[in-house]
Amino acid sequence: MFDAIDYGLLPGQLELVRDDEVPKFTGAKKVSLHQMGFQEVLSAADLLGRRPRELALIGCQPMDLENWGGPLTAPVRFQIAPAIRLACKLLEQWDSPAKPRSAPLPASERLLANNIDHANYEMKGRADLAACG
Repeated sequence: MFDAIDYGLLPGQLELVRDDEVPKFTGAKKVSLHQMGFQEVLSAADLLGRRPRELALIGCQPMDLENWGGPLTAPVRFQIAPAIRLACKLLEQWDSPAKPRSAPLPASERLLANNIDHANYEMKGRADLAACG
């Protein structure tokens, strides 16, 4: 799992948390009373006997803890590639190595094919900020 986590560190600093330590760091404040947090997801999986054998949270300290939904700040953006490399190392340790694609998936097959991919998200965030100000 990847997330922005307030570890109390310098902005952009990555931190890896594993297994039973993960729930301690997934209690970020909710935006809605109807929103399910990751702690609830883990609890439900545990109750159903489906808790993952291994769990990892790769968290990045955000620069701004109040401006949710805006474009990525530089300290966080610069940690995307290192976070992916760390995840690939973990997958390899778990005997499930990542296999790089030789070409990107066609747009119709992408997980975020509904215009919430990174580029579209960043453009929307910049437009929202410009409108505010």
